[in-house]
Formats: sequence, C-alpha cells, structure tokens
Amino acid sequence: MRYPAAVPLRRDPLSEWFDRSAVAYLRRAYDHYGEWTGLYLPQPSVDQRAAAALIGIWSLGERDKWGEVRWVRAFKRSVYWHHKRYGYSGDFRPGQARASDQPGTALEWQTGQLVYKAGWPQRRWAIRIRVLPGGAAAAAAVADTVPASKRWIGPAGRATALQSTPADRDWEP
Repeated sequence: MRYPAAVPLRRDPLSEWFDRSAVAYLRRAYDHYGEWTGLYLPQPSVDQRAAAALIGIWSLGERDKWGEVRWVRAFKRSVYWHHKRYGYSGDFRPGQARASDQPGTALEWQTGQLVYKAGWPQRRWAIRIRVLPGGAAAAAAVADTVPASKRWIGPAGRATALQSTPADRDWEP
C-alpha cells in the first residue's frame, strides 16, 4: 500500500513580512536571557493593508480564537518560527538551523494594549518576550504553576487544544 506524500505546511505569508524584525527582536531577547524584552509593534499602514488584500487577507484587525489580532499574530508566528529554528540553549544563531524540531529554550510572550507616545503617528501594541531555559526542568516548572487548562503542551509533550492546527491557518489551501 502506498501512502500519499505528506504536504509540508506553509508558513503564514503575512508572518514572513516580519522576519527581519523578528530576528532583531530575538537577538535582543537572547542578549537579555531571562529578562523581559519589549517592543512596540506599529499597526499596519495603508500600503501594508493593500498588500495583504492582494494575497487574500482582508482584515488585519480580526481576532483569532485566542483573541489575538491578525497583524500581531503574524508577528508572533515569525518570532516563534525563528526561535524554534535558530534558538539554541545558549544563544540565538540565525542562519544555523537546529537539527532538532524542538526549541532549545522556552519563549514566554505577552501582548499588551495599544499605547500612544508623543511623536508616534498612531498607537502601537506593547509586546514583550523573555527567553527561558527549556527542557524537562521548564516543563516541571510549568506543571507546578500553570493550570492544565492553560497549557499549550500536555502530558507526554503532546499539543493541547490551545495550539494552532491546520484548520486555524487561513492561508493553507
């Protein structure tokens, strides 16, 4: 019996727009390992909204099932993609892909409110991340502090319902 070839999942095309800034952000976070590293993510410009519409993404402000705005979610996907691919236990090495498909560290993410500062043309999302040790010790720490209903990884390292599935990916055919 022949099995059909697995079709690799594509990256969110909108997240690829953030690759350069995601790498720069992760470099800063790894330089401050264990500490919160923040940034202010601008809202999409008119040109970016038009470019998104050309690839079939009509609303950059719609919220997903987790309540995250589509624009912020795309940035988040880019950050996590680079973290998983180039984040080693001791440092971040863009261009040197890890052999393992498991990240070398844990990444904690918090999306804050839209904020305004003098000199900005519009409000921006306050975002912060921190890089933490991964592995069994991190999993044990989560088990002690995070209720099972709020965990992204369940028993035996399996994904929970909180994680994204192909059905959540509107860019997949």
